[in-house]
Amino acid sequence: METNGKGRLRGTLAETGALIWGAARHPLRTYEKMAHTPSPRGALVFLGTLAVVAGAINAALAWGAAGAPGGGGTSPAAAAAVGFGLGGLVAVFGVYLAASAVIWGVARALGSQATFKAVLTAWAGSYVPTAAWFGGLLAFHGLFDPPGAVDPASLSSAGPAIVQGLFMTFSLAAFLWKALLLYLTLRVVGKLDFTRIAMAAVVLAPVAVGYWIIGLSLGWFKVPFI
Repeated sequence: METNGKGRLRGTLAETGALIWGAARHPLRTYEKMAHTPSPRGALVFLGTLAVVAGAINAALAWGAAGAPGGGGTSPAAAAAVGFGLGGLVAVFGVYLAASAVIWGVARALGSQATFKAVLTAWAGSYVPTAAWFGGLLAFHGLFDPPGAVDPASLSSAGPAIVQGLFMTFSLAAFLWKALLLYLTLRVVGKLDFTRIAMAAVVLAPVAVGYWIIGLSLGWFKVPFI
């Protein structure tokens, strides 16, 4: 029984690694494989890890803000850290599941026969550029932001023009990478033709923009989250 458990764990970790590596290096080949043999366990482990990391970063930022001089002391800082940490974890995982369901529903409405497991796996691959973008955001923040800043997204409103240009170029590249993986989700996994992909984009684009607007207005992030 223990051997079987270890085997399943190794298999799941292998699926997670293959998903990340495939989305980065061989997206077309990887998505063709997903269409036939999806690996939702690897996808859920990958997104779960990202959710935990996002929650930890949120908790650290909340702790720093609430624990600063005049911020109310340790107890409010701890409460803020727990609240923001859980909020970040639930938000990342919840948005992933909701987006997967919306993409799958739209694709099915347009005639796709893709299973939800396949779309769930394929959309997880699109979080590889998201993770790269967020890692780059933290790196830019650490290299170029003023000392003492607690918000990694503050780079969007500070720094010399050349840094802003580099960051926007990096963000555009990550966005195009994610858009390519969405296209492969619809075309390779969903088996939709170009016309139906364009119809899906007409439905999905306002949903994405609405999410960005709500997130910006509620302070979830300072720049549209890729």
